[in-house]
Amino acid sequence: MENENMNHPQEEKEKLKDFDEPAPGEVEVNEHDESKVKFLNGGKDASPGDPHVVVEVSSDNSYVSFTGLGKEELMKYADDPFWVRIRYILFALFWIGWLAMLIAAIVIIVLAPRCPERPDLKWYQTEVIYQIFPKSFQDTTVNKDEPGAGVGDLQGIINHVPDLEDLGVKALWINSIYQSGGLYDGNDVQDHKAIDPIFGSQDTFDALRKITKKKVMKLILDFIPNHTGKNHSWFISSKAKAEKYAEYYIWADGKGVDKKQPPNNWLNLYGRSAWTYDSTRMQFYYHKGLPDYPDLNLRNPDVQAEMNNILEYWLNKGVDGFSIVGAQYLMENESLIDETTEGEFTIDNPDNMGLIKTWREILNRYSDKPGREKVLIMNVVELNNSSSSYYGAGIHIIPSKTLTRFGTTCDAQCLSSKLANDVHVGKWLGWMLDNDETPRFGNVEKHLYKVLQTLHLLFPGTAFVYYGDEIAMKNGNVTGLDIKDPVSKLYNQPTRDAFRTPMMWTIGNHFGFCSDDIVPWLPVNTDGLSVQAKTAYKLGSSTPSMHDSFKDLVALRRQEAFQWGTVEKQEAVHNNEIFYFTRNAKGFPSYLVAINMAAVNKEIAYSFSHLADKMTAVYHSEEGMLSGSPSVDTKSKSIGFSKRGEVYVFQY
Repeated sequence: MENENMNHPQEEKEKLKDFDEPAPGEVEVNEHDESKVKFLNGGKDASPGDPHVVVEVSSDNSYVSFTGLGKEELMKYADDPFWVRIRYILFALFWIGWLAMLIAAIVIIVLAPRCPERPDLKWYQTEVIYQIFPKSFQDTTVNKDEPGAGVGDLQGIINHVPDLEDLGVKALWINSIYQSGGLYDGNDVQDHKAIDPIFGSQDTFDALRKITKKKVMKLILDFIPNHTGKNHSWFISSKAKAEKYAEYYIWADGKGVDKKQPPNNWLNLYGRSAWTYDSTRMQFYYHKGLPDYPDLNLRNPDVQAEMNNILEYWLNKGVDGFSIVGAQYLMENESLIDETTEGEFTIDNPDNMGLIKTWREILNRYSDKPGREKVLIMNVVELNNSSSSYYGAGIHIIPSKTLTRFGTTCDAQCLSSKLANDVHVGKWLGWMLDNDETPRFGNVEKHLYKVLQTLHLLFPGTAFVYYGDEIAMKNGNVTGLDIKDPVSKLYNQPTRDAFRTPMMWTIGNHFGFCSDDIVPWLPVNTDGLSVQAKTAYKLGSSTPSMHDSFKDLVALRRQEAFQWGTVEKQEAVHNNEIFYFTRNAKGFPSYLVAINMAAVNKEIAYSFSHLADKMTAVYHSEEGMLSGSPSVDTKSKSIGFSKRGEVYVFQY
């Protein structure tokens, strides 16, 4: 029988465990604490109230517990003059350091080299604009009996978009493709919103716009507000004095007893009377151009609304801009009085500006994002005082025709003088070597080809390239029954057909313009054997073709100095045999363009040490683009020329 007073082993363990835990109010002693405890009298009180335990605290500093200052002690130090001074000194040092860092940051920002400024240039200021006379670009008709056989079309343009892209072209300007009376150049418009069937359809146009957008190319069309064709429904209704259309054109009674004499002495562009009698209405109608192109009455609000609507129609189709045909002739003097000087009341009328301002406002509404800006272009006979008015009204670019009148006897000084007047006009310029109204630049002497090409593409402003310029196409030889130009037929003037002959693409019959069994609308240039797009004017076995040089210069003009740099220097040197100019854009490499304008081939050396100590050749007309060329020490070495028409471009 077990003893009831005996505890079980497990119960004993539990009791011992209870002794290990500190009782309430006791302090647990750390095992590392070396304080000593001494019990007096065996731990029994000697007398009531006397202490029976003595605790000795270790003096070892290895384990020290800090509890901080009490409030009273802290306040004693807070008011101590020494610590007050310390606090003020530290406070001052903090703010002095903070201000020093702020000033240092400002100084670094102000004095550190800034990123070079890049002006906000629009696409029409940076890109080459390629002008296409659509009837002469390429005909894709297969059957010679089909409508439009022998005439270039929109599909022909679509086919060659990759070729134009390869050239570096990023903007196309297509002359009139509107439905017309088929007179000649498409300017006798019958419907401003329809594509002439000889060129294709609206679907073809949409396909063209689709591929140009895919290639990030801009598309510019002609805008023809000055006149229509005489077979336009508006003119037919106006002749009949239909209520709405009666005043859509400029009508006036004739002079003389029979009223068959013109209302005044105004002349058209070809030196003949600008008035033609209409037997239906028994009045004269005004035409600044041919009689088949009656001028619209742009003072009529209804006509203005029609023009605005036409612009909006094509803008909604995705067109990026317009070239205004006949912009100088939009309005005439309302009184119809005789002129004392030719063009006094029919050219550059101040009221033209109001129309252009309205059209610019329409374009601005569609220029909603960077890169989507719409452009308004116009051609003038000469850059003159009125040109600034057109710029002020809203025209973006007026191309200069200075390079279209380049004489073969022009030396370096002559060239410098011609260009100086245009370069410093203070407006954004355009340059063209030729167009559908002027002789082709390919007719100049061959040694000037790359001279003109270089000036065209590297001078400040927008380069307008007429189809075939990239291969220096020459004027065609169009005579006799082949002549199509109505001005030549009617007024016995030199034909413009020579400037509009079909583009030459490849070797072969018709040079790739149309199928072999189709007759082109104008004869292809007989000089075509030496002028095809792929081998154009090889001047020697190792000399880059005009086509290749065009690509090189278009690529070079993408450099910042050629995009927006100024012409810091432009002069003729070395007895008027060397013409040079510089292009400089702050913060970017500068360029020297030097041209040998000597009358004959000879060795010429000239130092450009006044421009820079060292230069690197990047382009040579005889070699093309140069890569890895060593820099030239201009103080010890001159630049050598040996051929007239030789062109160098240096970077410095």
